[in-house]
Amino acid sequence: MLRLTLLFLTGFILSLSISVLDIRETAVVAQSNPQDGLVRAAIAEYKEGKYNSAIALWQQLLGQITSPKDQAVVRNNLALAYRQIGQPAAAIAQWEKAIQIYQRLDDDDGRRQVPKLMTEQAQAYHDQGQHQQASALLQAALKLAGKNQDSRTQAAALGALGNTHTALGDYDKALESHQNSLQIARQLNYPDYITTSLNNLGNVYISRSERYRYQANVAGLEADDKENARLTQLAEQEMVAARSAFEESVRESQPIGGVALVRALLNLNRMLEEQRSPDWDAINKNREQAIALVENLPDSRDKVYFSINLAENLRRQGSNTQQLLSKAIAVARNIGDKRAESFALGSLGLMYQQPGQEPKAMELIRQAQLAAQEVNAADSLYRWQWQAGRLMKTAGNTKDAIASYEQAIATLQSIRSNLLAANQDLQFDFRDSVEPVYRELMEILLEAEANNKNLSKVIDTLDLLKLAELQNFFGDECVQVARVDAKKGGNLLDAGAAIVYSVILKDKTEMILRSPDGKLTNYAVSKPQEQMQQEINSLRQLLEKRSTNEYLIPAQKVYDALMRPLEVELAKANPKTLVFIQDGVFRQVPMAALHDGKQFLIEKYAIATTPSLSLTTRTNPNPGKYNALIMGLTVERPPFDALTNVRAEVASVREIMGGTELLDNNFTLATLQKNLQAKSYPIVHLATHGKFGSDAASTFLLAFDTRITLDQMDNMLRSRSVSGGNLGTSREPLELLTLSACQTAAGDNRAALGMAGVAIRAGARSALASLWYINDEATVPLIKEFYTQLRQPNITKASALQKAQQKAIANLEYSHPAVWSPFILIGNWL
Repeated sequence: MLRLTLLFLTGFILSLSISVLDIRETAVVAQSNPQDGLVRAAIAEYKEGKYNSAIALWQQLLGQITSPKDQAVVRNNLALAYRQIGQPAAAIAQWEKAIQIYQRLDDDDGRRQVPKLMTEQAQAYHDQGQHQQASALLQAALKLAGKNQDSRTQAAALGALGNTHTALGDYDKALESHQNSLQIARQLNYPDYITTSLNNLGNVYISRSERYRYQANVAGLEADDKENARLTQLAEQEMVAARSAFEESVRESQPIGGVALVRALLNLNRMLEEQRSPDWDAINKNREQAIALVENLPDSRDKVYFSINLAENLRRQGSNTQQLLSKAIAVARNIGDKRAESFALGSLGLMYQQPGQEPKAMELIRQAQLAAQEVNAADSLYRWQWQAGRLMKTAGNTKDAIASYEQAIATLQSIRSNLLAANQDLQFDFRDSVEPVYRELMEILLEAEANNKNLSKVIDTLDLLKLAELQNFFGDECVQVARVDAKKGGNLLDAGAAIVYSVILKDKTEMILRSPDGKLTNYAVSKPQEQMQQEINSLRQLLEKRSTNEYLIPAQKVYDALMRPLEVELAKANPKTLVFIQDGVFRQVPMAALHDGKQFLIEKYAIATTPSLSLTTRTNPNPGKYNALIMGLTVERPPFDALTNVRAEVASVREIMGGTELLDNNFTLATLQKNLQAKSYPIVHLATHGKFGSDAASTFLLAFDTRITLDQMDNMLRSRSVSGGNLGTSREPLELLTLSACQTAAGDNRAALGMAGVAIRAGARSALASLWYINDEATVPLIKEFYTQLRQPNITKASALQKAQQKAIANLEYSHPAVWSPFILIGNWL
């Protein structure tokens, strides 16, 4: 449990920023001024770690000085102090005012100060999780520092940019930035910068190693032994590089001592503990040295977080850490850092979560909550609201436990920080420190009483989790924008549709049916999460094996578990369409292929899926206005095979829907962008290889000349031409985005998020996509029948796909679900 909470804290120790400004350098109010006493007092308070006192003095000083340069200096000092106490928004505001002052002065000193201030401000944006904003600022700062020939600021900006690239999951760019920063630091002989750059390089290597290991595991699940071995070897190479960087950082920081050496030792220990055979003698020696160094550090936020990190390290070894955490609390209180105090109090509270010590644990957790609330530290507050809920549940206080969990989720929803959109990496922190809050609340609600009120709360909580998952996957605000856009369309009403929710919990899966009249029905599938995962993975693998009918038994088994208990209620409701909102592993298999022993589910109902109703555009299509942009790739583009049937597919779609056809060398990133800007197409059909992986960085579509990233696709589709190219005309919505010949990684619960996210981010009402790649002539008649049906009056997209799949099933040659079932409809099913 403690591990879950402290994951975030390690970021304070391991993700190192480079400061290019210093309080002592910048507080330059003339000695003869009467305010000189305030200046010296504020600096003294800052140096002693009493940041709140320093802030109060500088705020007082601001009201007494008139010189613009002095005001800029004081505002920078304020910003540095605000960042020290965990208030990045206040720091950003002060730096912005200082920058504006220097820009108005437009002298040599101001021009040299601006890129320094921008570099610091960018790192505060990074603290908030606003990495795109941070990146833009740092790029601008680098240009200005280059003009000023200010190598020190360039080194700092490059280091900060490297951290931003890491947060965005672009490890190649991160390594380049940190290596360039290190090179400049060595040329300047700046030991602090050198050791920080080495630490940051080590962090990138570890992050890339984690990504390779995750991808290797997915390759193993797909029985790709060669790729598994290749990725595993890459992961090991990254760990070797990380160890080298950390060990060099320790050597470089030994003469410096203090904070730099503590950080280097803790980073090295983290890496050593992750080895297959940890060198415990070296780990213990490093830890003892770090503890001694921390003891002699002046009081500061760093000292608090170092102490918490060391306490967690000792706890894993079975040692008592109460004294270390008590000292951390005392230091945090001495410097007036409520945010650090909340983490220290909460960490100590978690230490007491033992039988018979729950009252003491709750007392400390409550104190942690209060400290976090005093400074609006949401990233700390939600953790203690969550832990309080856990303690209440253990004590049997269900009502208050639910209230505490709901408070934690409300706090989480208010955060636009590195908890939800931190980076586009594998997001272990999200899965360990965010996702469980939602799942544990749903479990308590279902255990309390399965009435309509609680079931509605479960559905609402599940919806919030899906939004958080998507935002975490993409690492930006596009999902939130899509949610607002979807709401503008009004209510999605369909008397012929029933909604089926799945909720995966530790020991069971809860199925909830919302009938067209709004009635809610639920039942539990009593299978542990791991067993359900294995059964679904097995079904997915067998569905792809066209050479056998082995899929039939698991397809019936999964039907019996998930759908059979719903048959009575479905018979009463008699819906035409089932809309699945799938959780976790269920996203990997097409529900259409489930079998009741007599027929497939698609033979009884039209089927669609959506990650969230709140992200589903709530309008009916405009019939008769379909016109398509159809692009395809037939030729081989290593390592991707030629798509021999795409030419016939593209021709069929063009014949049925009309529009523009672009094939092979006419299908480039530039031509796609040009055509989308020239004309508004309600349908965009892309018949090309697509790969949907565990994160946005491993998700792309293949054009003739390059890979199209999710960001590029999103930007192009959202900047599509208005109707007729007339800027005064309203933009036609993207009614349908079709992605054929694509595939998601089997065994990867997150892969299908990318597929759904393409449509959501692009503002498409619906998407038709394939869960796995089929290079077969059978796909041509299926796609052709889908579009033929779509042209018929009063037919929904879900029904059009159903009829196309039913026709394939009726054809003995194409009846195997490997051919027709991977095609799924995402989003608006009307």
